[in-house]
Parts: sequence; C-alpha cells; structure tokens
Amino acid sequence: MNKLHETRFAALQKAMAEQKVDCVAICNSPNLFYMTGYAPHKDERFQVVFVPQQGKPIMAVPKIYDMASRACEVEDKRFWTDGIDMLAYVKGILAELGCVGGRIAIDDTFEFRTFNLIRLATPASEFVPGSNLFTLLRMRKSPEEIEMMKVSGQLSDWATQMVIDQIMTGKSEAELKTWIEYELAQKGMRWGFSNLIAFGENTGSAHHVSGPRTAKQGDAIYLDLGGSIDHYWSDITRSLHVGKPDAEYVEVYNRVREAQHLAFEAIKPGVRACDVHMLAWNYLEKYDLAKWFPHRLGHGVGMDGHELPNLAKDSQIILEPGMTFSCEPGVYNGRWGVRIEDTVCVTETGAISFNHFTKDLIIL
Repeated sequence: MNKLHETRFAALQKAMAEQKVDCVAICNSPNLFYMTGYAPHKDERFQVVFVPQQGKPIMAVPKIYDMASRACEVEDKRFWTDGIDMLAYVKGILAELGCVGGRIAIDDTFEFRTFNLIRLATPASEFVPGSNLFTLLRMRKSPEEIEMMKVSGQLSDWATQMVIDQIMTGKSEAELKTWIEYELAQKGMRWGFSNLIAFGENTGSAHHVSGPRTAKQGDAIYLDLGGSIDHYWSDITRSLHVGKPDAEYVEVYNRVREAQHLAFEAIKPGVRACDVHMLAWNYLEKYDLAKWFPHRLGHGVGMDGHELPNLAKDSQIILEPGMTFSCEPGVYNGRWGVRIEDTVCVTETGAISFNHFTKDLIIL
C-alpha cells in the first residue's frame, strides 16, 4: 500500500477507535476510491472493503474483476466466483477480522442487497452510518487534492465560454447540454457531469432539467456547468441575458453578485458555515429578495458533486483550511432567475476561488 492510502487508513482507524466502531464496510462509492484508489464500474456484484479497527483491511471482490482490482491499494483481496455460498463467504471474512457481532459502520451509499448480505452474516451487529467517519477524512482537502480541483475549475470556466458561444446557434438547452458534455469528456472529464442549462422562464427554477427550449430575444439564461476530472468535481454558474435586460433584471443581478461577493469575503477559518449563508440571505432580505432565495448558499464539492460542508442556515460546521464548497446565492421570482456560483476553498487566511470567469453581466 502506498503512503497516501496508508495515511488515510490510519486516520480512518483512529476515527473508528474514537467512535467505538469495530468495522467499516465500504461499498463501490467515492469513499472506495478515496481509501483505495480503485473505482470499479458499479453493478450488482458484491464488492466491499472491510476495515477492522485494528489490523489490515480485506476486500471482497468478484473474480471477474481480477485485472481491474489490481488498481486497489488493499493488498488482501478475497476473490469470489458465481455460485459460491455468499453468506458463508462474507461471514468468514467478518469472523477472520473479529467483527461478527461488532459495531459496524456502513458506507452511506450501500444498496440494500449488498448491505443485507452483511446484515445476515452478522445479525447480532449494531449497524451505524459511516458518514461521520468519512466526512472527517474527506472534508479537508490535501494540497494535492486542491490542485486537482483547480484543474477541474479551469475546465468548467472553459466550458462556460464554450456554451456561451453556442447559445444563439439555435441549439436547445438539451442539445447544448449533450454537446458540452461531449466536449468536456474530450478534455478528460469522464467521472460524471452536473450541467443545468436554462433559457427564459425556465431560469425561474433553481434546478431546471434542460429540455427542448431554444434561446430567444429577451431571455434570461443561466449556465450551471461542471463535472468530475480525475474524480474531483467542479461547479460554476453564470447568468446572462439575450438582448438588453430591463431595470429589474439588472437590479437583481447586481444584488446577487454583491451577495456572493460579501459571502466570499466572509469565508475564513473559524467562521460558522451558517453565518456565511445568513450574511448573503440578510443582504438579499434588505432588498426584499430573500423570499426568492430558496436554497442553501453552498454545498461541499470534492469527490462528490454534493458533499459536506453545507453553507446553510442550520449548518454549525466551523470552517477550516482545506474545506471546499460552492458559493451560489440565487433569486428566482417565477418569471426568471439569477444565480452566480463559484467553487471556493478555505485557506489559512481567507478563501480562494477555483473559478475566474467574469461576473460582469453578459448581454448577447
């Protein structure tokens, strides 16, 4: 096992001891890649890494993935073939690790059929969510992870200009989405996309699903673009307008932009996540716009497009260096909407943004 993953397993086992967890079961998820460097295709087959509080982990892996699983940093792989007694197989691994009947933390994204096999193998166990363990590990990014996210952010900036250049060519929202995802894939963004493209009245929905509408004169537009490159996500939103906007749109745009700026300036170590959210919310409330700001200010971004920490009214998380998340106030009045979003990182003294695309109002 290389030093990076040795360090991560040591940190996980330390957290397990503190939380009195005897075993962690990690399924095919971003946590699996984070801990082992292995990201197999997700299917119905049982692939689980079992991590005891002390000692070495064991990976249960189908023999059909013999070659692919060589990327996994877990040295002890127990291959299984179709037709074996899977219940006895899983119980044997748990017994060897001394975890039968123990307190077992389950990766939050387990499918029931996978979890149920573990549950049947050790029915006397207490099962608890593994989120607290992995959140502690993944919420603060290493310098190497931050560099990967900078690259991902640069790619989303590039994609924003690419889409803007195509808006008035007659392509629909859905056609633009399909097109930019192909272009992003050519640049190496292959682990998932999160692209929302909205024209006109569709911008009144914060999470519009791109469809057949094309851009017309007088339309408000938002482009929410991003995805994963080398397993690290990016997320950016820019709002723009086709033709000269009316005074109300310009006013709302400027207020959203200022709310985002104020929130960004407030991001620093020691600040509560909820206070950053409320700073933006209170600013918009002063102009009677907060009633149209229905979502949190930001969500964590990393190996998942949405993870912790959240910048939300109820989030008591204290910001620390290395935390990465979106900063995205939005106002949606039913006729149109405006959102401005960057992915940012807490530093020792403040924050940096992974996105540098202009926030000046673009008029096509």
